[in-house]
Amino acid sequence: MNKDGEITIEQLLDSIAAAQTRLYDKLAHLDVTSLNISEYNQRYLGNRIANLKGVLQLYGRLLSFCLNKVPVHPENFVLVDYGGGSGLISLLAAESGIRTVIYNDIYDVSCRDVRLLSHELGLKLDHIVCGDLDELISYLHKNSISVDAITSYDVLEHIYDVEYHFHKLTTLSDRPLRVVYASGANIANLRYVFAVKKKQIEAEYKNREKKWGYKQCDSLQAFFDVRKKIISSYAPDMSLETVEHLAGLTRGLVQKDIEKCVDEFRLEGKISYHMDHPTNTCDPTTGNWCEHLLDFEWLKRILEREGFSVKIIPGPFNSDGFILRKGVKIFLNTLMRIFGQCLMFMAPYYIVYADFSRPSTAGHDNEK
Repeated sequence: MNKDGEITIEQLLDSIAAAQTRLYDKLAHLDVTSLNISEYNQRYLGNRIANLKGVLQLYGRLLSFCLNKVPVHPENFVLVDYGGGSGLISLLAAESGIRTVIYNDIYDVSCRDVRLLSHELGLKLDHIVCGDLDELISYLHKNSISVDAITSYDVLEHIYDVEYHFHKLTTLSDRPLRVVYASGANIANLRYVFAVKKKQIEAEYKNREKKWGYKQCDSLQAFFDVRKKIISSYAPDMSLETVEHLAGLTRGLVQKDIEKCVDEFRLEGKISYHMDHPTNTCDPTTGNWCEHLLDFEWLKRILEREGFSVKIIPGPFNSDGFILRKGVKIFLNTLMRIFGQCLMFMAPYYIVYADFSRPSTAGHDNEK
């Protein structure tokens, strides 16, 4: 610690690196098929364990962003792992000594599986909250918990209403809040965008096969056809031509908003909603976007409107691999650190790093 009793950045990074090593040792030889977890999370967790060093390095980096220059010791820190999926961010946070880790995911199967996994690894998670942001906020208020930071990886591109989400984040805490969201859906990376647009078009117009490890809540039917069904069921008197017309216009909407568009069309003969992007689409039954390609300036604008100070920065490469490969990654990371968003096109992911400040309040510790 420094002379003021605060943990230094070097101590912080060392602590997280040590936690990565310990968690790696616990997970590296784990037989996920013996845990009685779902096929979905056997596949999902198995994929991460296959690249465990890189995954833990990335998650450790997100934790360091959450904790860096925050006037709260990790032992008194409250972290939300939003859309936690496999739970590895939560587990690494717990291994790092963060006092209160809150795992949150909308998928009840993942919430159950993470409870089993945490028990198996001996890393107790006191708070596992199943539901979306509104359910999370309700849980926090009910239990008188204020949050210091919220983090996620590859979740932002699946949030249905991003503006609403960031608006509601300001109610997570009665003290300063840090948001660290990282996403591989990097709109500046042209090679990635080319592949994702193809994936989005297929999700929009092609049915998918049910495969091992399939997430049960996801639709297998083409999203365009799902919207046609929603519209024809809600307005059985409409002609097939009109139904198909509206199904095309409502790409990117969930059922309740599609039905509002149908009502508007009945009154006005047109709808005000317009999808600007040529391929962005979401599952109309859940609102889960298919790798939503988000404009960085728009993201920054809506966060600033809510009172956040925000930076969007390129996510660095993991420093693994052979010596030559590792050297290239270190060189590219140095360039991205110097030039920032100007080199976003080469980044494997991007990081939204935002702070929301409130007037200081007495009694920083949580009521438990």
